[in-house]
Amino acid sequence: MLNTGNDNMVFLFLYVDQVVRVIVIQKTLIEHAEKLRQVKAVLEEQRTFWNSAGRKFLRDIQEGSTEAAEVGW
Repeated sequence: MLNTGNDNMVFLFLYVDQVVRVIVIQKTLIEHAEKLRQVKAVLEEQRTFWNSAGRKFLRDIQEGSTEAAEVGW
């Protein structure tokens, strides 16, 4: 059986289809990575806040401050 132009077109279509899928997957992964970076930044900010708040609370207790009790700690 001879290789016709239609066979070449099918292979070209399949190749292009796979390339497009890879590009879409890469784009999706990049978007997810960016969202994860944003979440990580927010979590880092919260951790810094809570660490600071915890240190202040302990310092207030050690110094005998009633401020911690007054704010509901």
